[in-house]
Amino acid sequence: RPEWRFAPLAPKLSVSLVDGDLFGAIANKDILLHHPFQSFQPVIDFIRTAAYDPQVVAIKQTIYRTGMNSELMEALISAAQNGKEVTVVVELMARFDEEANINWADRLQQAGAQVVYGVVGLKTHAKMALVIRREEGGVLRHYAHLGTGNYHPSTTRFYTDFGLLTAHPGIAAEVNEVFIHLTGLNK
Repeated sequence: RPEWRFAPLAPKLSVSLVDGDLFGAIANKDILLHHPFQSFQPVIDFIRTAAYDPQVVAIKQTIYRTGMNSELMEALISAAQNGKEVTVVVELMARFDEEANINWADRLQQAGAQVVYGVVGLKTHAKMALVIRREEGGVLRHYAHLGTGNYHPSTTRFYTDFGLLTAHPGIAAEVNEVFIHLTGLNK
């Protein structure tokens, strides 16, 4: 019976991100997103904005599941084409998305991104991104996204997950350390 059904969910935009200055909002305070109740669009905008921001020098991201059509992956390709240092850790053993991940890895490499295929013997299941941006006075500031879900455009609409956008120096430094270990041959 139609009257017993809930109305379709329309995800809200975080109040902290309404004015449009994404990096300013994140620098001002951490932003916790609760998907699917809050839109996943700020996460896509985080990478897309970084791809075209002349102050951004590097973007690092882990990819577990993205699907065949991904605005986020297109933004990473654009970032590499725009001269950003782009590093992507792609997990090839991502259930249902192995083929898509291989295709994206090939496209990223063709665009000039450094692609790392996870760690042998371990599954890289982390959902994180790091943006390094040169700010006033030449200071490098790190911005990070950490999430419990995937970077897959359809699952973000129905799985309940959390995402954190932060410029907290301690958190960003730890995210950077994880990338150093994932992309290096360290133990």
